[in-house]
Amino acid sequence: MIDSRSLTFRLAATSALWVTATMLAVGILLIYLFRDHIERRFDTQLEDHMEELVAASEITPENKLRLTWTPSDPRFHRPYSGWYWQIVQDGKILHHSRSLWRDKLPPGANIGDHNRQILVLKGPGEKRLRGLVRTISLPGASSHFLFTITGPIENIERDVGLFARQLAITLGLLALALMAVVLLQVRFGLRPLRTMQQNISDIRKGRKKTISTKVPTEITPVVQELNALLDHNKTMLEKARAQAANLAHALKNPLTVISIEAARVEGGRGKILRDQTRIVSHHLERHLSRMQAAGKQHLSEQKTPLAPIIEDLCFSMQLLYKNRQLSVSHTGFDDLVFAGDPRDMQEMLGNLFDNACKWAKSRIRINGDISGENLVISIEDDGAGIAKKHIRDITRRGLRLDETVAGCGLGLDIVRDIAELYEGRLHLARSGLGGLKAELHLPAAR
Repeated sequence: MIDSRSLTFRLAATSALWVTATMLAVGILLIYLFRDHIERRFDTQLEDHMEELVAASEITPENKLRLTWTPSDPRFHRPYSGWYWQIVQDGKILHHSRSLWRDKLPPGANIGDHNRQILVLKGPGEKRLRGLVRTISLPGASSHFLFTITGPIENIERDVGLFARQLAITLGLLALALMAVVLLQVRFGLRPLRTMQQNISDIRKGRKKTISTKVPTEITPVVQELNALLDHNKTMLEKARAQAANLAHALKNPLTVISIEAARVEGGRGKILRDQTRIVSHHLERHLSRMQAAGKQHLSEQKTPLAPIIEDLCFSMQLLYKNRQLSVSHTGFDDLVFAGDPRDMQEMLGNLFDNACKWAKSRIRINGDISGENLVISIEDDGAGIAKKHIRDITRRGLRLDETVAGCGLGLDIVRDIAELYEGRLHLARSGLGGLKAELHLPAAR
């Protein structure tokens, strides 16, 4: 079904209106012309019968009108056929057709000063008739004669009605054919817009960097402006991320100094200073991570293979937690490619991997897979796990279920924020190994 807000609907609707209006106008005009043609032919028949009747008329020595023969058309002999003739002199009917039987046409039809006139009359049974009336002067006659020839109007109406029905079917089929052609034309004309939509979708999914400029002249300026906007957004994002990195370096040292000094302050005031410093650090870490994430706000054109990142993280974490003797296995990443920035993927996987290492007893399992257009990355550990009632709370900003384990409590929260920038999600559940299973759903590059 076509959306009523679409250009296709608007163009098709306006085309349907003008096609319908045109077909109605053409239909009315053709019916009018056909009726005029039928009436002319009808009048020609009346003229022929009139000539025959006049040719059969003569004046006798007694000054009376005599017919040497009557019109041969059998319709003039069939009672009440609608085909009648009548001759009147001085208001007196002299002769009439057998089809009139005992009735008569309106006597003394007034045609004024006209020698010939086409009239609409009412005959026997109130039947509407189309008649030809002529005033005839015959040699030797003392006065004029009024000759009348009629035929039923229903014959004209029947022919016109049949033509109108056939014309309506023909024009209806023609209108449907025209609308089909219009729809094809509209779809063909709007195809560049669908191509441009696909290009933008490809840019969003990391398959292209710019919109193709091979488009019709009318939308070339739009494409150029969109490409310029993409370049501008890319430049502004890079500047923002550079500024975020600079801000991080500028603030971390002073915060470290403040934290060290706050640790030396004893009593309630020292605790307040330490708590507030930790809160500032938490907020700074969270917002810097969010600012540095590219996400789909960048309409990322990058493709990031996951295998190298997984290998690097496994190596780094095993060095960092070498005293824990953790067993780490990973599968399914050879052909997986992330449609996004590698730094964002490192940030997300780094936080999840680090969290698993902190809580695992001896084993961590990492799996990668494809589901539709999304990557599914799961990191599982065999730690104590999280109770079902705490699963939803664990990603709340800065929440830590165990204060004895080092960290700021922002890891899962940061992962969730970055995943949402890519229209992805983070799902937490109980692992088959007994601990926590963190599952990332993110767009895959094709």
